[in-house]
Amino acid sequence: MKPLSVYVHIPFCEKRCGYCDFVSCTQIQKLDEYLTYLCDEIRAFDFSAYEVKTIYIGGGTPSLLTPNQLEKLFKLLPKCCGEVTLEANPNSLTRAKCEAYRRLGINRLSLGVQSFDLATLRNLGRLHDVKQAIDAIELAHQYFDNISIDLIKDIPNHNFVTPPDSVLRMIQHISIYSLTKDDQCVLETDEPVNLPIEFERYEVSNYARKGYESQHNLVYWNGGEYIGFGAGAHSLLNNQRFCNSNDILHYHPGTGETRTADSIRAEQIMLGLRLRTGVAKDLLKGKEKEIQFLLENDLITVTPTHIIATENGLRVLNQLWLKLV
Repeated sequence: MKPLSVYVHIPFCEKRCGYCDFVSCTQIQKLDEYLTYLCDEIRAFDFSAYEVKTIYIGGGTPSLLTPNQLEKLFKLLPKCCGEVTLEANPNSLTRAKCEAYRRLGINRLSLGVQSFDLATLRNLGRLHDVKQAIDAIELAHQYFDNISIDLIKDIPNHNFVTPPDSVLRMIQHISIYSLTKDDQCVLETDEPVNLPIEFERYEVSNYARKGYESQHNLVYWNGGEYIGFGAGAHSLLNNQRFCNSNDILHYHPGTGETRTADSIRAEQIMLGLRLRTGVAKDLLKGKEKEIQFLLENDLITVTPTHIIATENGLRVLNQLWLKLV
């Protein structure tokens, strides 16, 4: 059977954050209508040829779903032999929901904390405060031994605050992203991040304790196959990329685009540069001069089989990619 990862998009939020460019809305009263459409889409997919390795319920705010609503989804999804993640916001996580998540087979929570500074949270328009964030992590820690948190850095007039030691002891994974506004202008001030050494930077925006790297996201970064359900969800199957439309209550599948050998190579280089494992040298034949230039400028390191972006190189990934593609 072929390995497959599954993404399910829940595009509903109590409040839409100004920096968010994911497909989402605040029409929570339409959630049941959306779920009916979503369940029909999942039901129509033939999983028989696949072994599902990971499932990721993202959003939006999936923790807005009641346990009964979430159970409807999981009854349609095949059994997963690995990581099953659900995204949650601190202000919508409850003990009853955590108990339901465990019962349904969810074994990893990703909490949208975004900051441990109250002024920053208010600036971002978040609905929770620092205490609620820590309380949510403590609650999740009672039920899960695989917890990730999302944080944002490079926010004008706000300093990045490292999670408290008490929080770091309870979590296994941290994703840290630069602020992006709705106009998709990334404000790359490259604010430094200082985390304990046990949180290894395995991807440009992701840090994990050994063995707790996001298995679902590694499928994306390593070119594995995945199916996306819901509005705006992306898929890669049989060497074809396709994306559902963004119309939340009436979305439809997009036309598939077959990848060429050149596009696959360019994608592998781009994604490999993001990872600590780097890019296989086999993909870079004929790029010896470019590799030497990047090496001399401390932008990459070279192993017998791979080239790997240095800390300096990670700051200018687009330039590296343009040199090597």
